[in-house]
Amino acid sequence: MKRLTLLFGALLAAALCTLPTADAAAQPKPTKYNLCRKHPADGPYIVYDAEKGAYAATADKRGRVRVMPYGGGPVEVRSSRGAYLFSVTPHAVERGPRELPQAPKLFVTSDLHGDFRSFATLLQAHGVIDDDCRWSYGNNQLAVIGDIFDRGYDVLPLLWLMYKLEQEAADAGGAAVLLLGNHEGMVLAGDVRYTRGKYLETARQLGMENYRQLFSPDTELGRWLATRNTMLRIGRNLFVHAGLSARLLERDLEMDTLNARMSEGLYRTSKERREDPTLEFLYRSAGPVWYRGMVCTDEKYDPLTPEQTDALLRRYDADRLLVGHTIFPDISTFHDGRVIAVNVQNELNRRKNRGRAVLIEGSRISVVGNRGVKRVLEE
Repeated sequence: MKRLTLLFGALLAAALCTLPTADAAAQPKPTKYNLCRKHPADGPYIVYDAEKGAYAATADKRGRVRVMPYGGGPVEVRSSRGAYLFSVTPHAVERGPRELPQAPKLFVTSDLHGDFRSFATLLQAHGVIDDDCRWSYGNNQLAVIGDIFDRGYDVLPLLWLMYKLEQEAADAGGAAVLLLGNHEGMVLAGDVRYTRGKYLETARQLGMENYRQLFSPDTELGRWLATRNTMLRIGRNLFVHAGLSARLLERDLEMDTLNARMSEGLYRTSKERREDPTLEFLYRSAGPVWYRGMVCTDEKYDPLTPEQTDALLRRYDADRLLVGHTIFPDISTFHDGRVIAVNVQNELNRRKNRGRAVLIEGSRISVVGNRGVKRVLEE
């Protein structure tokens, strides 16, 4: 097993920046999974149905979906193995600001992909949440740069946790922010090629035509996702899931406009997005949730020049940009430290005690793991 782990690390390092560049249609098809056999528990989904009324749907440990009328109040959130994690109460949702002042501590990670354990243990290790998954970071900030959906078995607990922490952090004078990634855009457009079969089975048992209906604007999580931003600035730090391209610079979109248009296209299919030139651009390879040219230098990625990087940071009034999307063995920097890539193999890096996130404290920027600070990137 150790030799296999080392081999995997070597292959990952060798494969940096060789991932597909275009939209979801260019991606390879994943392995097909049995619909219900592994980690089948799922939910809760809170649905506001005009005909049936509001209800909460949950799949138990055998994958059987149960539906109960929902009249408000807290709902239990359990892991894919059926273990109780926390309770959450729906709250009013609205679009968050595109800009925030920087708090004393700003904790940044990305690409959670259904791995609740790796995320929760990381936050607990740094005092962001307590053992009961409650916000314990005071007036500090947490930023997750997209991609909760797909690949893992605990997508729903992660979505509900960020939903809950958003309110708890705001009540404490802090902030917990989730930005949109390419996998949010894929799933909500109906592209489920990376989605575990158990989620599709939940939708099937509820009589829905496709999985994305479980996150429609007529659901609690759908209402919330529809108001998530794609770009955010905190202090002098800019955040976007994948990167900013020279073609985006040419379009000269204001942050508010970019965020609004991304949300406008979130629930449209790929075909519907193609009917709108701006949405077609934003949701494809040069858009902010797919573009890799800030961290990949191969010509096929249309990499940025130093001058273009400077121009983009000036355009959006920031000193640096933090991105996810492209996987690296550890937290990595590009363009003389002005671009920081935070997407890593979360479970592997947790087990190997490698970098997992970035912690910004004033002008000090550190790479952190589950056991504290690993190294300082900038003082």
